[in-house]
Amino acid sequence: MLAYHVSGDGLEIVTLEALERRRGVGTALVSAACELASSLGLQRVWLVTTNDNLDALRFYQRRGFRLVGLAPDAVAAARSVKPSIPFVGDYGIPILDELTLELSL
Repeated sequence: MLAYHVSGDGLEIVTLEALERRRGVGTALVSAACELASSLGLQRVWLVTTNDNLDALRFYQRRGFRLVGLAPDAVAAARSVKPSIPFVGDYGIPILDELTLELSL
């Protein structure tokens, strides 16, 4: 499943979930989102993730996405709205920052 939001010149990937990893499902969903964005005349596909999400960083960069933004300590502000965000994430990495990745079309 891929959830997205279209705004301005881009399509934001909000959520990407593949029940089985390394089967091409995520790649197919991202490709479909890029095709949709292109058909709508959009200039970019982008997403925000956290600094601990190494699997997502690897996945998107291997598909041509570039790191275009860093929001240091942004997760602290997000916790004020959603206190259930954990303090430690994948691989024991403290969750602190938000990273923006973008693919220009």
